[in-house]
Amino acid sequence: MAVQGQPCWNVKTDFLLPMETGTAFAAIAIAAVASDGVCTREEARALRRELEFRYPYVHMEEGAMGQLFDQVLCRIRQDGSDVLVAEATQALNHQQGLTAFAVACRLVRSDYRVTSDEEDFLDNLAQVLGLSSSERQTILDVLSTLYRDVLKPH
Repeated sequence: MAVQGQPCWNVKTDFLLPMETGTAFAAIAIAAVASDGVCTREEARALRRELEFRYPYVHMEEGAMGQLFDQVLCRIRQDGSDVLVAEATQALNHQQGLTAFAVACRLVRSDYRVTSDEEDFLDNLAQVLGLSSSERQTILDVLSTLYRDVLKPH
């Protein structure tokens, strides 16, 4: 992943300010995938699945979706994900924030490995979103159940 503060050539980022809800939601999802510095094939597929059938992304052309991803990734490289996520969370209401957190949790678990960087990202995201401990725990419990490999022989 590029170093924070590195300029992004040929990418317009002024589109992100002020951040609207669709961009904010995607920014949190992309930041979750990028939170450990590695985007696995599973995470990339999961990111696409999580967004492609949701409004407003379902109505976006491939090029526009690619441009959105490029802009968000550029902002992460320039300002860091903490700054981007703080800005994104301000654009979401509580329900949108709950769903964004659930999607972020699902994305970091999509490769069946959760790193300490990803856990830290989720902890910070829950805090910035103002989620209660019970809201956070409910989402984590459901996703732990969903991603448990119960058919694997012991």
